[in-house]
Amino acid sequence: MELEITDTIRAVTEREWEKLAGTNPERSYRWFKTIEESGMRGMHYVLLKESGNLRAAACCYPMKERLHSIEMKFLEVRSPLGTSLTFFSETPQHASLLMKGLREIQKKEDLQGILILDLRKEEFETVKKQVEGFMEFLIGDTTYIDLDFADFNDYLSSLSRKKRKSIRHTVNKAQKRFNLKPVFTNEISKWKKVAYRLQGYLCEEHNDYRRHLTEEFYDALERNLKENAELLLFLKSDIPIFFVLSLNTPEISLYKFLGSDPDYRDCQAYFLMYYEGIRKAIERRQKRIYFGPTTYEFKEKIGCKREELFALAKMENPALNLALKSYSTISSFLGKKF
Repeated sequence: MELEITDTIRAVTEREWEKLAGTNPERSYRWFKTIEESGMRGMHYVLLKESGNLRAAACCYPMKERLHSIEMKFLEVRSPLGTSLTFFSETPQHASLLMKGLREIQKKEDLQGILILDLRKEEFETVKKQVEGFMEFLIGDTTYIDLDFADFNDYLSSLSRKKRKSIRHTVNKAQKRFNLKPVFTNEISKWKKVAYRLQGYLCEEHNDYRRHLTEEFYDALERNLKENAELLLFLKSDIPIFFVLSLNTPEISLYKFLGSDPDYRDCQAYFLMYYEGIRKAIERRQKRIYFGPTTYEFKEKIGCKREELFALAKMENPALNLALKSYSTISSFLGKKF
């Protein structure tokens, strides 16, 4: 078998990559092209080929994380700007060779450890049997709704009377009192300055700019994923006050990044986002919509289910492994997403 380490997804074809990685939009060939062209992450790929065919792969990038007051540098094996696994291995032999490549990247980048992140339960059970010396962690839940509904009213009927009344009140209030207008568009570049500004408010609030999408990102997204990426904006008297980005396939809708003007927070656009997103996904006959981690209490009220996410971690210095054994410590930084 041939092991190749590269800095670009273009080392393989789109067809062979998605034969291995599947159709999840966060780990698609075009998503990685978008990340590379935007410069948002310094990407690395470990590719394992046999007779010229791609048999296994891992996608990763260096990232600084803070454990309490100590800043540490990791090689993160996960979808860049996403919450999906990017360690694709069928056998322990494949995994061993992928780990060899990952360790080479770790040493070259002078990183203190390797994190394999955002594994669903079945993925976690598979990968942990294939790699050695990794510690196991539960890092939080993502959320989703299965959309077995004829229309939005059918969705509402699946909820309690109290919850239906609350949703209808929020929708009517946003439309009549605040005069909010939802706009779905795949003209991503047209709205890039607006989206950058609105997300900036949230980054400032959290004092974390690592996931602040650049204008270059939106340009690259439109070039590569215009048919799958969409912005939902809310306008008040033609003033954009809120946005959220979604990635779509015929089967799923995945809501990822958002931004909101704090001067209009009382307009409740944040809550309206969920209802309009669900309405649109039902109209498209998509089967599931994902809303990511955090705000679990509210999401459960609107019918979201929770799915656990796991991580595997290994430090270069065995003594540093002790610092990662506290669940509260590792979850404090691995679970920070918005």
